[in-house]
Amino acid sequence: MKARKSGIVWFIIFFILYLSFVDFWQWNSITPMIFGWIPWHVFYQVLLNIALSIAFTLFAIYYWPKEPD
Repeated sequence: MKARKSGIVWFIIFFILYLSFVDFWQWNSITPMIFGWIPWHVFYQVLLNIALSIAFTLFAIYYWPKEPD
């Protein structure tokens, strides 16, 4: 039962990250600029990719089966 409950938690984490990637609010805007040259929506995508990489690494460490079937 613990693995099933943990699976639901991981599903919720990845679903929230998935929904965060759909940014309808910055499509037609190039301002504000971050560091003077990168548009905010591109910086936002970079941050989300870093968050997804961290989430998948933690998923692989804590939820992925240790032994192959």
